[in-house]
Amino acid sequence: MECVTSGIAAVRLWAIMALAVASMAAGCFYPPTEQPPAPSKDEVTLDKPYDIVWDAVHNVIKEHKLRVNADDPNQGIVETETNRFTLEDADCGKLKGVSTKYAAEPDRAATAVYYFKVKPKGHEASTVSIQATFSAPLYIPLHRPRDEQCVSRGKAEARLLSEIADQAATMQRPTFVKPAS
Repeated sequence: MECVTSGIAAVRLWAIMALAVASMAAGCFYPPTEQPPAPSKDEVTLDKPYDIVWDAVHNVIKEHKLRVNADDPNQGIVETETNRFTLEDADCGKLKGVSTKYAAEPDRAATAVYYFKVKPKGHEASTVSIQATFSAPLYIPLHRPRDEQCVSRGKAEARLLSEIADQAATMQRPTFVKPAS
């Protein structure tokens, strides 16, 4: 009888130890603390007509090799996607390992969706805004992987808006040249 009792006690002790080790090894997730950028930070007004700004947006999209999901020039909307972004662009929260917290790093399965909106502002000016959505899978030890919305730091949007402004500044409409008779 003593062997059976000590065997059960040993199993219980092993289960308690395994649970303690698992809870120490199990990671925790701390959500992003970054605040999203203010709406005024992701918009710029350019002294160029709509058609030139629209072309500038598409040139920047091509330069960055963004995949176009939706494109509607009548509404001024372009939605693009990529799987490349860094912790510089978005706060994906922190993971807690055995001894320390570390930033949740986006991997190949992470996605960044950029929603471009171009609106005419009179005949010779246009407004461009960009809204970015970042998501990354989290791999927390002893938990199922899950997607987490990362919070934009506004840097990717500012970089893209700057490139669009630079591109638009160099573009001009073709001029009509009357053919020689």
